[in-house]
Amino acid sequence: MGVVQFFDLDRVEVLRGPQGMLFGKNASAGLINIVTAKPKIGKTEFLAHATWGKTNSVTSGNEATLEMAGNVPVSSNSALRVSGFVTRQDGFAKNVYQSENLGLTEYGARAKYLVEGDVLQLYVAADIAHEEGPGGSVLIRRFAAPGGVIDTASRADGVIPSKDNGLVSGNARTTNSFDLGGIQATLGYDLGDGYSLSNITAYRSYKDSLQFDTDSTSLSLFDQNQGGRDYWQFSNELRLTSPGTGPFTFQAGLYYLYVNAREFLTWGGNLETLLPAPPTGMSNLGVVFDFRARSKSAAAFAEGQWAITDKVKLMAGGRFTHDELRFYSSRTNPNAFAPLADLGVDNVAVKNDDFSYRLGLQYEINNQTLAYATYSRGYKGPTFDLVAVTPLDEEIAKSYEIGIKSTLLDNRLRLNLALFRTDFSGYQAQVLAGSTLAYRTVNAGDLRTRGVELEFSALPIDGLTFNGGVTYNQAKYRNFGSVPCYPGQPTGTSGTNVCLPNGSTNVSGNQLVVAPKLTGTLAGRYEAAVSSDATIYVQADGYYRSAFRYTADLDPQMRIGGSVIVGASIGAKLFGDSVDASLFVRNLFDKRIPTWITADSVAGAYGDAAGGGDYWHQFGTTSFRTVGISLNYRM
Repeated sequence: MGVVQFFDLDRVEVLRGPQGMLFGKNASAGLINIVTAKPKIGKTEFLAHATWGKTNSVTSGNEATLEMAGNVPVSSNSALRVSGFVTRQDGFAKNVYQSENLGLTEYGARAKYLVEGDVLQLYVAADIAHEEGPGGSVLIRRFAAPGGVIDTASRADGVIPSKDNGLVSGNARTTNSFDLGGIQATLGYDLGDGYSLSNITAYRSYKDSLQFDTDSTSLSLFDQNQGGRDYWQFSNELRLTSPGTGPFTFQAGLYYLYVNAREFLTWGGNLETLLPAPPTGMSNLGVVFDFRARSKSAAAFAEGQWAITDKVKLMAGGRFTHDELRFYSSRTNPNAFAPLADLGVDNVAVKNDDFSYRLGLQYEINNQTLAYATYSRGYKGPTFDLVAVTPLDEEIAKSYEIGIKSTLLDNRLRLNLALFRTDFSGYQAQVLAGSTLAYRTVNAGDLRTRGVELEFSALPIDGLTFNGGVTYNQAKYRNFGSVPCYPGQPTGTSGTNVCLPNGSTNVSGNQLVVAPKLTGTLAGRYEAAVSSDATIYVQADGYYRSAFRYTADLDPQMRIGGSVIVGASIGAKLFGDSVDASLFVRNLFDKRIPTWITADSVAGAYGDAAGGGDYWHQFGTTSFRTVGISLNYRM
């Protein structure tokens, strides 16, 4: 339910380390808080943003987006703000076997109403969104066992599996759609003397459906793959906030969340294609999954800041959480081929209590330099593994951070430095199950991540700005065993990163999934006024990411090498800031980096596992060079 259109925003907050104190039980390692713009009382405003781009994908597709927002006063103390968007993205893949639209279209709207009285404030917000089409979710063959079933069928269709491949040849349709929306109401009451009481009641829902051809060929191997999800949740938070000035400030509250979720999947294939003489009445190899879950979470929290002196501030807070989860799973198929014939029904319940907390100390060295140290205990609640239908323990994060935030050289340089370390116990990770097309959620034991982060923002001369940062992050599993072996993995009787006799491997000591050790960003922009109503600008940005893997093991097919992604734009602002027009390029050097790689877990049914297995990848908008134009208007 986190699909958000990045338009008409007030701010985006990047909060590192455990944030469960104020943001909930599952923010165990940080969060991105996206805050959309609130109505502005007494102001009429109109915003519009339009972009068009040409993507260097196999379809040479177009992308286009139109976003608009308006703010109007309703009365002297109230206002309405409405925004909407529509976006169209041509497909990143092309089906050479049949004609089908593999792109996506998404549209939505958001409405907000704010009324402010002398002591009462009412703020109501509602939003809806719909997406149609698979877009970046299309599974494309990246590698196939040479001479195997998938490799032979793909090449016969004109598809050559490779790291740059964008062609598929499925005989079953690929579809994907979702609908989401919600409404929330915030009632604020001014208690006087700077104290305030607020209550936020919210409801959100999400529903999607999908269908895809698992074998991605014109053969009828595993074509029966369709499913969907249906979620809704209700939450309520009551919060008391103290005045923002004075030696002691605080906020405290109560929180309740109820979630009702269902997922279903029909997965199967045709045994007559795979076996010369399938068992009588058992032509379908597969299973029907039906998962249902209900979750309740209640919490009480408080956090305060105490100014011990003018330069020293102490911070402390705690949150008590009570979780209740009930999970139901039904896996049936009357014509299933062994060993999937007896799957059964499971009904499991879990309860858990936890106390998380945060301690911190700030020291103002001078008016431009602040030093700090924090210790946090984060919490991610217990959950279930959908495949094995077993409960998983909670995840606990213990995080340490020390750092300095500074503004130097007459405010022309902002420099922040942080050292961090987080120890996770019961780390909740996903691994690809060896016998079904599904990911299992497991407790991966202990994980340690530690490193250093440097951020800067510089204004060397008027009109020229630089922003950037570097992060070194060593994140390693400390005792993670029982990961399914990958095809062709070296065997052994003991040790790490070898396939043990039970078909599993121990990945302790390996870097965390999708966690490069080194990342860096650098952006520069130069603006120059050419008249009283016109300013031209040029900007460029780069992002470096060292090598990383999409699985915890050392499967060579899952490794992505280090890369640099570069973008640039040139434009002009006219009539003050009323009009902003620019030409842009993203991924200038056309680095073909997938958004995901996954192994085909039924490669064994084809006999391809012995030849190295079969793999898919997925592409997104950042995977190709895109050249386009952008136009912004503000009134």
